[in-house]
Amino acid sequence: MSPEWISALANLMTGLAAVVAGWAGVRGLNAWRTEMVGRRKTELAEEVLAGFYRARDILTWARFPAPDDNDGGEDDRPRTGPKDEELERGEIFTPVDRLTKESQVFSELQASRYRFMAYFGEEAARPFEEIRAIHSEVIDSAHNLIRTYGQEPTGSEEARRNQWEAAIGWGEGDSDTLRRRLDLAVKAIEQTCRPLIEERHSTRRNGPV
Repeated sequence: MSPEWISALANLMTGLAAVVAGWAGVRGLNAWRTEMVGRRKTELAEEVLAGFYRARDILTWARFPAPDDNDGGEDDRPRTGPKDEELERGEIFTPVDRLTKESQVFSELQASRYRFMAYFGEEAARPFEEIRAIHSEVIDSAHNLIRTYGQEPTGSEEARRNQWEAAIGWGEGDSDTLRRRLDLAVKAIEQTCRPLIEERHSTRRNGPV
């Protein structure tokens, strides 16, 4: 084989090596990007799911009846007089007070909404809207009950008052529609987040395939 052919062959092999190295580099870069995106999606899913669990617990607690001064007391007779009105107003406002103390949880949850939409899509982020709607409904209902306190409701006003009382957790029991809405919102976010979290944890346990 002539020196010219040997030189050409050497150049060809060098070129092929460069192509293979470049292809491997691009493939490695793509794999790294995929890994990073997957990791960020999983971390966001864990963060959001934990936020929804916390929001559910806080909203449940906010609507839990306020402590009664008569609990454990000797007199279970109905309270009457000006002090009763003060106590009842305080009980009405209890959900607002509790939610205000935990406002940072809801702010952080809503702050993650747009990142969640970017990774999982707008439809998957709808439970965020439901949590915000429930939060607003509880607060608005308490304010409306305070605003109309002492007024004698009639007709449609009575129905609205019943809705407001139901929203702050008064007398709902097994038919608590707001609690069902809250549970459905959490289940919806679980359907998006949990498969990704479980897949990631399974990969960590079993190692790369």
